[in-house]
Amino acid sequence: MTNSVEMMKRAEQEANVLLEKAIALSQAKNSGTDSDLIMALDDNLQLWVGIETALKNAKNFLPQDIKNNLLKLSKFVERLTLSKGLKVTDSDVSCMVNINMQICKGLLESVHNSLAREEAFSLLKCAIDLSNARENDNLIELIDALDNNMKLWVYIKTLAQKEENILPQPVRNNLVKLADYVSAKTIEVGQDVTKINDKAIESMIQTNLQISEGLMSKEVA
Repeated sequence: MTNSVEMMKRAEQEANVLLEKAIALSQAKNSGTDSDLIMALDDNLQLWVGIETALKNAKNFLPQDIKNNLLKLSKFVERLTLSKGLKVTDSDVSCMVNINMQICKGLLESVHNSLAREEAFSLLKCAIDLSNARENDNLIELIDALDNNMKLWVYIKTLAQKEENILPQPVRNNLVKLADYVSAKTIEVGQDVTKINDKAIESMIQTNLQISEGLMSKEVA
């Protein structure tokens, strides 16, 4: 879970920097001042050199095809900047601005999809654990499964309530409501855990399965 939060924060930071450099490039070109343009081009070049270095890191989390495309874009930005310098045209600057904005968007989408898959897997695993514990009539397994499921939903609720969360507000609101629902059902089952509450457990299992499916299809109801 901690790695997921760190991944999201890092992606958001990188996306913000890309956007900042895009804005600086656009403003510098419009200002008509050489010093502003040199600074904006240099800052953007340093950013892309840094991106290239990070992409070559073995621990980079991005899929290989995305890394390859970003490396190509990095080389393109480097060649364009170094070859033209102050002779860059409006079209050149617009191209670099658009690259930054598109990668900013793509970066956030890529990380979101990665996190969605991870959370979907966790929800599915908790659903399976709950189902197995119920079928085995195993009290220890059930308590453990309930605890893990509760922790997962607390985590999902915490993420959904963060202001920087990129999910649409209606989706975030629904996840918070579902987390509260799971909490209530867990308490209901826990009131007398020795008596398996099939209805409440089945309800939690189905909730996990439905949200897992929704995350994978990018549609959380």
